[in-house]
This record gives sequence, C-alpha cells and structure tokens, in this order.
Amino acid sequence: MSTFTVNPGKKIAGFGGKKLSVPMYLQFTPGYCSEVLHSSENQFHETPNHTNSIIAVPHHSEKIFKTKATSVGKEDRYYPLFRTMHDVPTKGDSVLLTNIGGVNYYLGPLNMDSNNPTWNPSRYKVPELAIPTTQGGETSERGEQGESVNFNKNLYFNRLAKVRKTDLDYGKALRETTGDTLIEGRHGNSLRIGSRSNNPYVFISNERAFDNEFETLGDGTLISITSNGTLKQHFDGYVDKVTQESKEDFQLDSDALTDTVNKLGKVWSDVNGQPPAALYEYDTNQFFLRSDRIIFNTKFDDIIFSSRKDTHIATGRHMTFTTSGGPDVNDTNSVIFQTSNFNIGNPTGREDTMESMVLGDALLEVLTDTLAALSEAASLFYGSPLPLTDTTGAPLVSKITPIQQKLNSILSTKHKIEQG
Repeated sequence: MSTFTVNPGKKIAGFGGKKLSVPMYLQFTPGYCSEVLHSSENQFHETPNHTNSIIAVPHHSEKIFKTKATSVGKEDRYYPLFRTMHDVPTKGDSVLLTNIGGVNYYLGPLNMDSNNPTWNPSRYKVPELAIPTTQGGETSERGEQGESVNFNKNLYFNRLAKVRKTDLDYGKALRETTGDTLIEGRHGNSLRIGSRSNNPYVFISNERAFDNEFETLGDGTLISITSNGTLKQHFDGYVDKVTQESKEDFQLDSDALTDTVNKLGKVWSDVNGQPPAALYEYDTNQFFLRSDRIIFNTKFDDIIFSSRKDTHIATGRHMTFTTSGGPDVNDTNSVIFQTSNFNIGNPTGREDTMESMVLGDALLEVLTDTLAALSEAASLFYGSPLPLTDTTGAPLVSKITPIQQKLNSILSTKHKIEQG
C-alpha cells in the first residue's frame, strides 16, 4: 500500500555534514500475492464482493515484515484497481499495492525482465520466513517463494511477436513494422487487435504451441478477421495437428484427404470458372474459423446462412440433414431445396452423363393408364373379343390387377419434387 520509505544508497548532507536518508512517498508499493480469492473456496472469501481480491504482502512497510506463512490476514486484502478489466494474479506473482480513498487496491501481476506471459519470477521477493512443508515434512522451492503448487509451469510459452510482411506492411522500412494491441493468456491463448499498414485485423487464438511466437493455422482454434491479404500472407507455414507434418500452404481439410474423390475445390473451380488455387487467393474482408470441432446451436430461434453468391459445403465423410419430425405424415417439419436447377453430382464437363429426375405422380399416372389399357385389351376371334392370356392360357388381367394395387406404394409420403 502507499507508504514512506528511504533509498539506502541515496543520502544528503544534514546539520554538521551528517549524512541523512530522505523519506520518499510511494503511491504504489511493490509486493507479492500470497492468496487469491477466486471463489468462496478460499478461507479469506467471506462475501461475493471478495471474488478476485487478493491477500498481499508489501515489500516496503512501516510494520514488521509479514509473509504468507506468518501473520497475513483480512487487513491485507486488496481489490482490483479497475472495475472490469483486470488480470487476476496467482500466488507468488509480483503486484503493485496502493490505498485510494481508504480502500486497498492492486495492479498486476507485474511483468519482470524475464518478460514471459506464463510466469515471471520476482527479482526482489525474499523467501518465506516460515517455509510451508508437505505432509511428509519436505520443503520445496515453491514453498520458499510462497507460490501455488496448483499453477502449471511445466511449459513457458513465448510472447507473441510480430515481424514485417513486405506484401502487407506500409513503407519501405527494413525489418520494421507497427505494434499491435495484445491480450495474452498464460498458456498459449491470445487476442490480437492490430493492423498491417492501415488495414485492421483481429486474431483470436487458443492452444498455440509453447515455442510459437505467432498465431498459426496449426493452433488448436484460430479465428481470423482480416481486411486485406490472403490467409497465406497472414499465416505462414504451420504444423498439422493430426499428421504432425510441416505445411506451407493451407488447404481445406476435406480436400486434404488423399482418398477424397469429390473435392470442394474442384466444384468451386467449375462453378466459378477459375483454377482451384484461386479459392485461397481471396484478399479482402474475410472471416476464418478453424478448430477440431465446431458446433452452431440456437436454443430458441433460427440459424440463417445467407450468401450473396455461392454457399459451398464439403465433408471428408458423411453429411446428414435431420429435422425433428414426428411419425404423423401431416407434420410440418421439412427440408426444402428451392432452385431452378438441382443436380446430384457435378454436371460440369459431364452433361452427356446427367439424366433427368422422375416425377412420381406423373409416372404413377402413366403406369396406371398403361396397365388399365392392358387389362382391357383383348384379341378378336371371329369378331368376338377374347381376353389376353399368358403362355399358360391364364387371363393376363389376373396378373395386371395385383400390379395396379401396388402402384401407390412407389410414391413417397414424405419427400416431394418440384414440377418442371
């Protein structure tokens, strides 16, 4: 908290030439976090307004030096200085402490010269006076430093960096670019709000590899919102999470399967009259989302996909369309394809192999009339009509009647096709 202190290395000459230390007022006092009140599980958490407050120890104090293991208490509680935007520390993190209007506040955790988003060991924190031990009586380095054994420091993630991209950045400067606004998590997730030249972008990344300094197409989940430049220009090579292969160019995963016969890139190329590679050369405003699994779900109303041009969907395996219709044939649940040209299969270059669909009602009418005509057909014997027979001499109508009775079964009670 705010306090007066002295700098032992700085003194002035006083009365009679005596060297005197000059008191300095510290509005923000460096300290370290000894308890974090994430929830009511913490022993110092008494009311909801204690959430995300901390118990902290200042490094400069008029009182006897405290540590976590000795005499910290409720009076050492500090609240986030800002109302909403705050980075909640963990045990052992360095923080700045102050008192404003009679309320204790903290800022932090502080960055140190190690400059690592995962963990920054303090340069000036002293070991605990009474070192916590395990049930077996062993001490640990974390115990000496008052750190939480819950915090995972197995991997230290690199800070996000930014290098110049000649195709996208402004000017002719060498190895120089413009910095971005970054929010970095401790374990490889981040939000980047930045720009190339005056073209803005937003990247949201989760599960980035610990040694990566940039977001890549190999991240666990990546959301990219760009206004200029192709995906390749923004994201260089990456390691495929499934195959662990290094890749230079991004390809739709449905098309990347070696045993895939029907590739979206080929259909897209045929529809647009461009080479398949042009699919990845789009370089204006675009939204890109990639993850291991994506679910769109509405709990009340519709999901609407609307495109001014084309909508392309590709899968490496099955595609299903399901509506929650009941057994009643009058249910209104339906799947509707409304178009003037519906093809099953890619017609481009294969027009001579494409055939027309059959209208069930029209076919039924033709078959009904045909069988009715056959059942009434007869031959003439000396001017008298005789019924047609099969090779055994049995009347043919006895075989036609059962066929007529089955005709209606060829019509679906659920699926319809438009006339035309």
